[in-house]
Amino acid sequence: MTIDRLSGALLILLGLFVLWERRVLPLGNASQPGPGYVPLILAVLLLIFGVILIAQGKGSKPLRSLSWEEAPHAAAILGCCLFITVFLETIGYRITMLIVMGFLFGIMERRNPWWLALILAVGFSFGTFWLFDSLLRVPLPRGGWGF
Repeated sequence: MTIDRLSGALLILLGLFVLWERRVLPLGNASQPGPGYVPLILAVLLLIFGVILIAQGKGSKPLRSLSWEEAPHAAAILGCCLFITVFLETIGYRITMLIVMGFLFGIMERRNPWWLALILAVGFSFGTFWLFDSLLRVPLPRGGWGF
């Protein structure tokens, strides 16, 4: 099994999953597409690129040749995603992102001096909130404290 072939198989599985989940959304027509239109296009593209990866994947590196030196970073990012999923609605976007960015910059990346990690975490969490909520008018969760 090669890296590309495994990646292609995963893309095909993801495409099939998106196709399955899209079935509840109306498709619409070409002049007025419904909410199921973009997921359908996404699923078809995932399937096409998955097949291409599998077909062209015989020349890639074997799966066993992968080194997992970045596994701690991957686990930390996955943990942060789980944290965001659980706490975003409860404590709000700004505080959730402040905690996650503080962890990633301060602990995982070890930004020195510590105040630089704090500035980056505050800047990203509050800056993205301002961008999306105020400028782009995308409502983001404010949490139980309204913050």
